[in-house]
Amino acid sequence: MKVCLISAPTANRFDNWAMDEKEAARVMGELAPVGILSLAAVLEAKGLHPEVVDLNRVYYDWLQKSNRSQSSAETDFCRFAGDYFAGRDFDFFGFSTVCSSYPLTLRIAAEVKRAHRESVVVLGGPQASVVDVSTMRAFPFVDLVVRGEAEQTLPDLVDALTRHSSLATISGITFRRDEDGEIVRTAAAPLVSDLDALPFPAFHLFPDVRFCRHFPLELGRGCPFACTFCSTNDFFRRSFRLKSPAQMIADMRRVKQTYGINSFELVHDMFTVDRKRVVAFCEALLGSKEEFTWGCSARTDCVDEELIELMAKAGCRGIFFGIETGSRRMQKIIDKGLELNDSAERVRSCDKFKISTAVSLMAGFPDETMNDLRDTAAFFVDSLRYDYADPQLSILAPLADTPIQKQHKDSLVLNDDVADMSYRGWQQQPEDHAMIAAHPEIFSSFYSVPLPHIEREFLKELRDFLLNGMRAFRRLLLGLHQDSGNVVDVFQQWQEWRTKNGVHFSEGDRTAYYAQSGFPADFFQFVRLHYIPAASKAPLAITALAEYEAALLGRDHESDHEMNAIRQNQEQVSGDISADNEKLLSPDSRLQLRPGVNVIQLPADYQEIVRRLRQRSPLHDVPNRPVKLAIRRTPLGPAEVRQLTPLSAELLDLCEGGLTVQEIAGEFLLRNIEIPGVTPEKACLAGIEMLRQQRLIALA
Repeated sequence: MKVCLISAPTANRFDNWAMDEKEAARVMGELAPVGILSLAAVLEAKGLHPEVVDLNRVYYDWLQKSNRSQSSAETDFCRFAGDYFAGRDFDFFGFSTVCSSYPLTLRIAAEVKRAHRESVVVLGGPQASVVDVSTMRAFPFVDLVVRGEAEQTLPDLVDALTRHSSLATISGITFRRDEDGEIVRTAAAPLVSDLDALPFPAFHLFPDVRFCRHFPLELGRGCPFACTFCSTNDFFRRSFRLKSPAQMIADMRRVKQTYGINSFELVHDMFTVDRKRVVAFCEALLGSKEEFTWGCSARTDCVDEELIELMAKAGCRGIFFGIETGSRRMQKIIDKGLELNDSAERVRSCDKFKISTAVSLMAGFPDETMNDLRDTAAFFVDSLRYDYADPQLSILAPLADTPIQKQHKDSLVLNDDVADMSYRGWQQQPEDHAMIAAHPEIFSSFYSVPLPHIEREFLKELRDFLLNGMRAFRRLLLGLHQDSGNVVDVFQQWQEWRTKNGVHFSEGDRTAYYAQSGFPADFFQFVRLHYIPAASKAPLAITALAEYEAALLGRDHESDHEMNAIRQNQEQVSGDISADNEKLLSPDSRLQLRPGVNVIQLPADYQEIVRRLRQRSPLHDVPNRPVKLAIRRTPLGPAEVRQLTPLSAELLDLCEGGLTVQEIAGEFLLRNIEIPGVTPEKACLAGIEMLRQQRLIALA
């Protein structure tokens, strides 16, 4: 039997036309469908030769072709994918599914069945597993659903289909009986108890994985907790399992030897449930002397600072924390049960050991009040105190067969806001909308639960405001939150101000407005004209933060062309910098600011403000002491910011004038710049050399 396994589409970020082939391949590699590749390896062990198709790759190819041709024939991805599969001859088409792209997957599966009527169309993965019966009733082109973990089920199913034998004895499937078309659901398949016994995933069938920066490897399965909004325990049945440290290290070594990659995303919903096993893994990594780095998921009540320190020593560079809500009341209602002070402390500990943290939060629970929402917004912004924290905020999607979805299945609200639906995942087409509207029991994640205590549009705009505000003016957002007492108060003032000043948008334009450059420009104006004079308790600190963020953001936009040139000439620029640093200064050497460097003046000590933000100290008594900052844009990564000493500030002022070393030394004498125990000439040369090493100035 010729088997084709097809990954679920997940990379809607390809809608950015500017993403080149290399970057797109990196994204596809890091989204490699480990579950599909594990099944492919199991089939290969049985002597089969499956093919793996990445729908993300097909989608990217369609985008590129559409962008080149701009013809109407290329406007529909589903038709493009249908044509792609029409030319591929397989007996078995197995689609993996996730909730965000389930409508699209079904439409493509229908195209496949239309082109290959004698082939078997099979669905698997987390979404199809929980809506198997309703899916098969609604969509007759689906022949079978494989539920849950399928390493045992899939080979048995392929064997039975090959032999034309009965399917009734195969566990973990849902199928139509030939005699009467009745849908039959067999008993659940046994879970894979020994994950070490599984073959290494068939990454050789997924060529884009070689472009990864962070290679995905399955660490374990199952979460023993039962949060009311989560569907993980449906798929893995709450059975917590881990691979052994020896097996994981062997897999990591194999990847390094094969692909030259030593950074990993270890896939498991809840790695740190068993502390002893986390310690054993970390100690085994340290004992191996391998220089691996890795990220994982964890609950904040399943780690402590001692364990975080050990994880950092063993190469952990990222942790995903599902906090979900910043409200103590809601923590109990949704059965998450975290102690939020401890959660905040875990984020701080990770920052201390330079571990990046995704602080995942949700809003829009049916029992949520405005006070609960204020608490969640506060937790979001409080996380910005830490440079290594990356807070996230989403609106609850009632996933199929979860307690929340079951409780509210008769009162779900279908929102026709296309921008909001695409926010949850894949962008929807009219055909998707029709499917979603006709089958709420299948596509519940595209609906909303009733919100009796919060206006839905207020919640959506607050989400857009916080996410884009964090990206555009991170420390200003934190400063406003600390100054006002709660960021929601600032948001409400902003809403009123933007309305009075003609900043309006329809529902479909809201998300686009907040994602574009007009939003921070308008917001800086709001802060200067309204918030500082009318509401701020610490106007000097907020003014300094606003001026800093505006300068930084403005420099980003002004220097795009310059930075693109630097990116294209990375090696040359690096070589020029090294060569410049090796040149000796002479009296006739002429100096200038490096490209990408600019100097700004703030009315207060920026470093002191940042220190107070991190420590939650008052901002109202920040000293009125102007300082200068040098901002250097880098070809990759964030801008580098240095608060200048008085000597460095004077020197940069002179370097901006294009003076020689001799002329700068003369200016030192004229300006009576003195450093005790050091002659002006030596102070001048030492200061210039320091600025060169900091890559702020260069020889003209």
